Amino acid sequence: MRITEGLLPIFGPAQVGDSTAPLRAATEAERGRDIALRTELTRVVGPDGSSYVVATPVEPGPSAPTPPDAA
Repeated sequence: MRITEGLLPIFGPAQVGDSTAPLRAATEAERGRDIALRTELTRVVGPDGSSYVVATPVEPGPSAPTPPDAA
């Protein structure tokens, strides 16, 4: 008990709620950025176990103009 009380000034009291729960709902802009990042970036795990992010090519949507053929 003495050790626990000695560590309280450093680490504070125990968490009562869920520490992974969001404090507020995400805004529409934040959801848009999240969707864009998830479609434009891919997480890759290397052979040594390290993970990194790689940009993936984004295909133009139906509303995007297509370049004219060079033929």
